[in-house]
Amino acid sequence: MTTILRTLAFAALALGCSCRLPVRGPDAERIRRTGHHHIHARQSADGTVLRVRFSTEGRDAWATAELGNPAESGGGGHCALTLSEPDSAARQLGKKSRNVPVLSREVWENTKRTLASRLAPADASACTLLTAGGRETVARRLKGEAVFSPLAERPRGVRVVRRLDAAAVTREILAALPPDSVPASGPVLLATGKTPEFLFIDRAGAHICYLTVPARDGLSQSLRGGALPGEPALRQVVSLTLRSGLLGLLTNPFTTASRSVANVTTMTSAAAARVTGSVLSGSPSPLATGPGMDLAAFERHLDTIVEPAVPSSLRFLIGGGEFFPEFIQGVQEAKQSIDIQLYIFDNDDYAVQIADLLRARSREVRVRVLMDEMASLQAAAAPPETPMPAAFVPPRDMTGYLTRGVPLQLRPMTMSGLTASHQKIIILDKQRAWLGGMNIGREYRSDWHDMMIDVRGPLVAHMQRDFSAAWAHAGFGGDFTALWRKVTGAAPRQPRLDIPSGAVPVRPLRTGAWTRDIVKAQLAAVRRAKRYIYVENAYMSDSEFIHELILARHRGVDVRVILPRDNDNGIMAANNRSLIPDLRREGVRVYLLPGMSHVKAAIIDGWACTGSANYDRLSLRVNNEFNIGFSHPAAVGELKRRLFDADFRRATEVGAFTEPAPAEAFYNSVIQSVAGQL
Repeated sequence: MTTILRTLAFAALALGCSCRLPVRGPDAERIRRTGHHHIHARQSADGTVLRVRFSTEGRDAWATAELGNPAESGGGGHCALTLSEPDSAARQLGKKSRNVPVLSREVWENTKRTLASRLAPADASACTLLTAGGRETVARRLKGEAVFSPLAERPRGVRVVRRLDAAAVTREILAALPPDSVPASGPVLLATGKTPEFLFIDRAGAHICYLTVPARDGLSQSLRGGALPGEPALRQVVSLTLRSGLLGLLTNPFTTASRSVANVTTMTSAAAARVTGSVLSGSPSPLATGPGMDLAAFERHLDTIVEPAVPSSLRFLIGGGEFFPEFIQGVQEAKQSIDIQLYIFDNDDYAVQIADLLRARSREVRVRVLMDEMASLQAAAAPPETPMPAAFVPPRDMTGYLTRGVPLQLRPMTMSGLTASHQKIIILDKQRAWLGGMNIGREYRSDWHDMMIDVRGPLVAHMQRDFSAAWAHAGFGGDFTALWRKVTGAAPRQPRLDIPSGAVPVRPLRTGAWTRDIVKAQLAAVRRAKRYIYVENAYMSDSEFIHELILARHRGVDVRVILPRDNDNGIMAANNRSLIPDLRREGVRVYLLPGMSHVKAAIIDGWACTGSANYDRLSLRVNNEFNIGFSHPAAVGELKRRLFDADFRRATEVGAFTEPAPAEAFYNSVIQSVAGQL
């Protein structure tokens, strides 16, 4: 439903636009060619804003960049230089500012050569992996010379022997800067002549911000891909009405009917819960100090209501900088098959890089991709937060781009019954898999906070069965093919997978039209909780789950919720703002994490649940979702330490409760009622 509302709104905007937006000043290519002697930079007194003046071809242009907080970027931020009017740029700087020396492209080329020599292993069959600036780059030896190249173009047989994260790359760049070309102190702006066009280097804080000159505007960049004004929105409407509506009903009549009924039923239940929900009386109890719930008894209870656990190993990959290098290397090394099921396959420059890798591999192994067509079209119509290279031309049709001229198999998934297949499942050779919250695109690589889990062992077979069923439903025969395979036993056999070292009991949990294991398991845990409940999600609107959190806090449970400070969804952002006073009034601690967090995770008295499902009605009760639950102390402890403890430290806790005014309270109630239907 959220997708539909946003699509219709965008359609109204885009169909009314018949020309590109005006652009002032030189374009990005002229800025890139500008010599450093024609660039002047100043930084605001508080260090948060950079103003740059370009003098090129007889004209001046001004651009500004929000440098952000170094503590939030891990030592290597990424932002845009946006064109602005001279007086606007000056106002952003304030009265006090300082000059920033600008270093030439030659300095950067010398730095790169030094850096490559320092980082490339002597062995030509080995390389060093660098994950910084929203990219994966390897340093290696080619014909005796140290060079950099994208990880996605790593030659077969060249293995990664060392890895440097953004903070480590920053330290290496600082050490490689030519001392005779760099001022003794203070920040500098380094022109590269490529994308990213500039590096803002703050040596005192050991911080680098990668500055990109974006395309003139998001709409004109999409039009350069060959689309007509209004076409992206029109294609979304066609997808919703034709493929998801008419064709979806013909090929998947049973799925469409069951999802439609489930959608209407749960919408009615959610509305009734809002109307009849009771307001708790009294103050929350003091925080409990005794033991948490009996995990062994809880796991036995789960055995009676959801699927049993299977032994598998888990590795938590937090952030795109951890996941995508692993994913790219896994795709490069796959020997038989690559199966990918996503909600979104975007068309930005990073998604195209992944698409090119999959296209190349499809000539050697079987590659199958499932993607929600509607969601992917919607994502393609909105530019990412961080800028794409100005020269990049996005594909007009990502489904066509992925399959054109190669044997890659792709099936778009439909919004049957106005619901979605929201799983994120990636499987290599039926032996290794990832699940979690990430799709493919720049937002997931470098803009948002998110998590994927690397899985080995018998759980992979469960994921493979889910993918195979979804693949059948998305095919020409739809429900009929899936039913035939089930009745005749024609479904592909899953290999028997060995139990890997370090395996722990992991329980597969699903949501479907009539399968609600994820919400059943989590509500059961919340109702049994005695000590603590930690939840992190951007889309928390399910009224029953929220009510149970409040009940738990009144029992003396330490309930903490992490929400993103900058939500990507307008309705859910308003819902979060309206929800915070209610949670704070009942004693729930609320934290706002900088930026956008797309994580979907909870830990409840030592039992963890994470995967693709949000805490909204659609994810918990209707959409196709895949989560896992586990209570092994080592696995839960690692998730708590690496995700929740780290995010509590980075986030800002919301202060004491303040009673909203009557008009605001009414507005909050309306917003929560609307969001509760999504």
